[in-house]
Amino acid sequence: MMGVTTLSMTATPLLLLINERVLLPRFGTREKVETTADEIDLHYPVIIAGFGGFGSTVGRFLRANGVQATILDNDSDRVELLRKMGFKVFYGDATRIDILKSAGADQARILVAAIGTPDINADLMQKARNLFPHLTIMARAEHTTEACDLLDMGINDIYRETLDTSVRLGVDALVKLGFRRYSALRSGQNFIRYDEAALCRLAPHRHDESDYIYSVREEIENQEQLLTSDREINPAMNDHAWDSDILRDEFQNRG
Repeated sequence: MMGVTTLSMTATPLLLLINERVLLPRFGTREKVETTADEIDLHYPVIIAGFGGFGSTVGRFLRANGVQATILDNDSDRVELLRKMGFKVFYGDATRIDILKSAGADQARILVAAIGTPDINADLMQKARNLFPHLTIMARAEHTTEACDLLDMGINDIYRETLDTSVRLGVDALVKLGFRRYSALRSGQNFIRYDEAALCRLAPHRHDESDYIYSVREEIENQEQLLTSDREINPAMNDHAWDSDILRDEFQNRG
């Protein structure tokens, strides 16, 4: 028994060494190799940090309107894919001060903070506000809670992912139910405006659940009353002028 014990104690380090040097490199999961940050040689008035679904939509919209942006992303696989799609994307951690400076943060006018992880996105914005106070920060927020946290930081240009898309669906639903397109679109724009104003009023109450729930109910009732008043003050009698089918019919009748 003593011989077996001695043999196993002697063999264990050897087996661990063989496992680490021979078996794991061939059959195990390899760690992702760190990629060196790119050298940034392009500087534009807009910097987009995070080029996932949200950031890439912003970037494509700006480019379609003749505005170029310096794009940063810290996901090497996504950077490689985006480059194949024709985007000029730089690999680098936007929360690093040297990366922000090399991206032209000293001269840029707008920073679009669109990193998918809220904590990292908040870290980026805090550093940018401290070191580049001239930058206008336009921030992505996944949900209302994150938006409230950004308000506490003093970030005012906040864009909730779920808000615009869900309201757009609501607008399209109204049209399918017989509402005129312009009437539905105007109602959607008003709803977003009222909801963003309500967010600022609700943010201080969110740490007290009962107070927050009561305030939310008040805001919902207030928004519904405002939208009802809008419909009464702004009748849709002339909104047909925005409907393409009616415009086409009128044009044909005049011809």
